[in-house]
Amino acid sequence: MAPDSVGTGWFSDHVRPLSDSDAVLWTVVIVVSVFDIVTTIVGIARGASEANAIAVAFLETYGTSGVGLLKFSALLLVALLWWRLPDRYASVVLLSFALVSLLVVALNALTLVTL
Repeated sequence: MAPDSVGTGWFSDHVRPLSDSDAVLWTVVIVVSVFDIVTTIVGIARGASEANAIAVAFLETYGTSGVGLLKFSALLLVALLWWRLPDRYASVVLLSFALVSLLVVALNALTLVTL
């Protein structure tokens, strides 16, 4: 590798400072992700069906732990995008994932109440 290309690749020594707003969003993302996993597993145990085709594939392949594996994979992708994208886009990725996850948990909770 040429000396002028060291540190310029995808896995260079890129450091993103954690702003207060991103810290709040990360907290929301992690907490809501846990609630998503729990409400999904409880819903499936009570007879609800999974609406997400990718989640169904993970469930069929890995069983109940597939829900956690899928969520971990999604969080890993979000973390990678947040780490590599410019500040404004990184925050949009976090906010979008938080909002979608909040919606999913709300729908899961509604489903659990109606079972």
